[in-house]
Amino acid sequence: MKSIISLSILIFTLNASGSEIDSFLKREFPLTDSRKAINNKTRQLFAEAIERANSKDKGCSEKYLYKSLRKNFRNHVFGKLTPWIIATNEIERNEGHVRDTIYGDFKWYEAPIIGFLSKAFSDSTGHNINFGNYYIGTDKFEHFLGTGFNYFNKKYRKNWSTEKVLNIGVKAEFGFMGALTTGVISYADQVANFNGMRFWNHVLSNNPDILGEEFGPYVVCSDNKWEVAKPIDWLNYVDHAWDEGINCSKFRTKRLLKSVKKRLANYQEKTGLEMTCPLDATKLETAKSKYTEFVDVLINEQGHQSVK
Repeated sequence: MKSIISLSILIFTLNASGSEIDSFLKREFPLTDSRKAINNKTRQLFAEAIERANSKDKGCSEKYLYKSLRKNFRNHVFGKLTPWIIATNEIERNEGHVRDTIYGDFKWYEAPIIGFLSKAFSDSTGHNINFGNYYIGTDKFEHFLGTGFNYFNKKYRKNWSTEKVLNIGVKAEFGFMGALTTGVISYADQVANFNGMRFWNHVLSNNPDILGEEFGPYVVCSDNKWEVAKPIDWLNYVDHAWDEGINCSKFRTKRLLKSVKKRLANYQEKTGLEMTCPLDATKLETAKSKYTEFVDVLINEQGHQSVK
């Protein structure tokens, strides 16, 4: 019984901790832009959350506003938007089993989630979509909405320094939620976290945007009730730094790195496409220019590397 419980906890951890993305697999197959579908669903769920917050008869309570929004906008386990993006037929996705990805040769003792749990029980490999002609993983939405809210809460409600806030993501990527269990350190995940912090701040725009781009407020108080002030467009936040084929990941060991490069060489031979990371150095430079002050944490300028 204890073994069954332990295994169940491990599998839940797999599901709750999100997924790794192979931004190279099936990249040669074009996808329809999902921007309209995702924006429309986001706006629908946003309006639903505002209506629910107002139904509590608490006036313009920020506590109830954020609580209501979080019911719809969280991660792929708790929330509505991210599970919809993963499952809906309204969006085209490039999908593949972990065995077919760049992580296919990871061993169970090197990366327990990818090397064992994903292959034996529940595949944690995320899907890739086209959003506004950016090629991004579906996992980025849960980073944006989930960890992004944690960043927002720490920085703007608890007055943490930006450096301390960003270190949450660094520790996660190098720790149990990243390198220790998957073997992967994703810089693109950290970019999504950072932009999620910006989004949650833009909901009411009580604080200046950290990059000086004011897209909010999305909600205002009128006659003691919350009202939607402007529509949300994810394109204000998505960019090439979300793409793990541009903003390259690093790997925990040299052997993991070697296995990824071997898989990429096979992709290149099969497709005839250049498969080295970054796929486009110009797009990486564009991303760097946006995040100048935070490049060291958010952008990998070195391509695929191992950390030891």
